[in-house]
Amino acid sequence: MADRLRDLADPRDRRGKRHPFVTVLLIACSAVVTGATTFAAIGEWAADAPQDVLARLGARTATALAVR
Repeated sequence: MADRLRDLADPRDRRGKRHPFVTVLLIACSAVVTGATTFAAIGEWAADAPQDVLARLGARTATALAVR
């Protein structure tokens, strides 16, 4: 799936990009598969996801403590 998503153009502005577009899409897809139906629910899923899951989806660390 990640290989297919890499073919999509990233519509985001260059400012504020913290994670690769493919990673954002993979996190959103994972949240939807587990039942998320709104953007807020996707955000909550991402906030509650274990660090190892986020790492597998490609999220990079955002803090000095290596929190994703």
